[in-house]
Amino acid sequence: MEWMLTFAVVFLAAMIQTSTGFGFAIVAIPLFLLIHDGHYAVSLSIFLSLISSLSSLPQVRKEIDKPLLATLFYGSLAGLPIGGLIFYTVQVEWLKLFVSVAILAFTIPMMFRLRIPLGSGKGAGFLSGLMTSSIGMPGPPIVLYLTSKNTDKSRFRGTSIAYYCLVYPVSLALQFISGRVSAELLSHAVLVIPAIYIGQLAGKFIHRGMSQAWFQRITFLLLIATAINALIQSL
Repeated sequence: MEWMLTFAVVFLAAMIQTSTGFGFAIVAIPLFLLIHDGHYAVSLSIFLSLISSLSSLPQVRKEIDKPLLATLFYGSLAGLPIGGLIFYTVQVEWLKLFVSVAILAFTIPMMFRLRIPLGSGKGAGFLSGLMTSSIGMPGPPIVLYLTSKNTDKSRFRGTSIAYYCLVYPVSLALQFISGRVSAELLSHAVLVIPAIYIGQLAGKFIHRGMSQAWFQRITFLLLIATAINALIQSL
């Protein structure tokens, strides 16, 4: 039953990521935490997110904004090791509390079209790197930054997926080095990889029929739902 539930979560997460360019970890981690141990759930999500991102990369390579990608990734290099240290030392409940408050603090003003100065992208990259290796959620800072720039949905999707392909391997390596996660995770993750490809097929149909306005609405709803869920689990 545990892995049937995991399979369903992976399908849903892959479908959302393929249709929007983000969302695998945002959807998967809160649900994984209901099924698996905290640190195991985070690392499992990172590994499966990496597989999903890599398999999607060939389809979105022409949509990547390479200068923006480089800016975000360079910013993340400072945050990744700090996040790895947090993953090793801090209880996941405190991390979820921080993430939920941060998401709400950024998302609610943006829903009312209040502009937040997020700089050139390195700051967003730093926060994303920190959140990737600590809680397995690189998406919120990147989503908030790209949304604040009114980024086209195709460019949004391509750049986000390419960015995840760069930060996830570093984050996963840091977590294995910490000793919090064993190699057994990889053998378990292989069992649910087919759910990624099934979810991606469904996500492609959704992406083709989604307008920019609906794309932004779904983005905000996902972020708020994730923040509230993480807040409830941390209390």
